Amino acid sequence: MRPVLVSLGPWGYLALPVIFVVLYLLMLAWQWAEARWGEGKPLNVARAVLTALPAAVLTVLVFLLVNRFAPVEIKSWGTMLVLAFAAGTIWLAKWGDKRVIKPPEALDLALFCLIGAIIGARLIFVALDWDQYAQNPGHLLNVWEGGLSFHGGLLGAILAGLLFARLRSINFWALADEVCPGIAIGYAIARIGCFLNGCCHGHPCNLPWAMVFPHGEINDRPVHPTQLYAMAASLVIFAILVKLRGKFPRAGHLFGAYLALYSIQRYLLEMTRAGATGKLLLPWLTVGQLASVLIFLVVVVIMALTWRAKPAQEAPQTGGGKHGSGPRR
Repeated sequence: MRPVLVSLGPWGYLALPVIFVVLYLLMLAWQWAEARWGEGKPLNVARAVLTALPAAVLTVLVFLLVNRFAPVEIKSWGTMLVLAFAAGTIWLAKWGDKRVIKPPEALDLALFCLIGAIIGARLIFVALDWDQYAQNPGHLLNVWEGGLSFHGGLLGAILAGLLFARLRSINFWALADEVCPGIAIGYAIARIGCFLNGCCHGHPCNLPWAMVFPHGEINDRPVHPTQLYAMAASLVIFAILVKLRGKFPRAGHLFGAYLALYSIQRYLLEMTRAGATGKLLLPWLTVGQLASVLIFLVVVVIMALTWRAKPAQEAPQTGGGKHGSGPRR
């Protein structure tokens, strides 16, 4: 396993041009994306030249900060979390319905949801494993070490999405439908971070693909690589959601389908999983399984009660807030 993806610094002065090139190309890519999505000025030679100045300033700052605190450890789990949100944002910006949310708004939504998800995920995880954190209160805020609950993160992200939709006058359920495939692909990437970090693994087993996680809760025996099971299952869910887009009778049903599919996935995978959510409430039911059953039942009931409704694709399309006179879809 590799909890620390890479250690940065200390650097010599020969690293300055390398840092500059990397940052400069990233800034140019960002400007190109803004222009491509119609929210920024076209990228031309003049803009490219002017971008060199802030890139140079940022290069010096990064060089000084890294050398001041070197070696700076870049955690695998945190890196994969950032990549997960980036993948979900790119999906929404590139393939989301532009009548619901415009590409530049996708980044704003991602920032809202990232903050809400981290807060909710950490609160629920700490609550489920309070005995451990009560003895080590200094680790309460160490989210870069792992220790986030997906159910808590999903709740936090939903609340953040509700706030965003209200501020931008967007129909929340239509927005949720556009976002959920990105959630599935992001979840798959985040589980790679769990695998590298050695957390969220399974119970001991003797299967040929069983693995030992030195930093995990069971660090001396081969266990199920439950993180990889979850990653594969989430990719399957992503493919199903893409196939089902536009086939439900009402906005919010695709998001409901995601919650139902995830609940089935989580219920089954909890049979192999160790850790806080794998603790037994009853001899046949873990904490994670109980949450999955409740979510599944609520989603199925709501979808059944709202099935006879106006098709989602025929919903009003007018812009809202600063974008128009009424709420968007």
